[in-house]
Amino acid sequence: MNPQATAASAAIPFKPAEDPALPSGPQWGLALVLCVAALGAALLVLRRRGNAAIGWKRQGGLLDVVESRALNAQVQLNVVRYRGRQLLLSVGPTGTQCLRDDPADDGAAP
Repeated sequence: MNPQATAASAAIPFKPAEDPALPSGPQWGLALVLCVAALGAALLVLRRRGNAAIGWKRQGGLLDVVESRALNAQVQLNVVRYRGRQLLLSVGPTGTQCLRDDPADDGAAP
């Protein structure tokens, strides 16, 4: 065999040396699993508490959800303002019913 060819093949390692300061494969996998778990927990909290938990509120629309409460797993009561009216709505698996329709009082809380 040619001495230059053996020297060139010896200079190129089969597997590069791993730097011990960098994370290994299992450490990257654990970090990924922890990040996905944290994201899932954050989404679950936001879903349970609603968008009001982080201060998201839609501005400038015709519809304003004043308050929303779950009566059980399937039925929810919503107080909604729409075009100067304040509506009490029951939302469930059988549909939506308007329980009360009053003029909206802009200054006081309901």
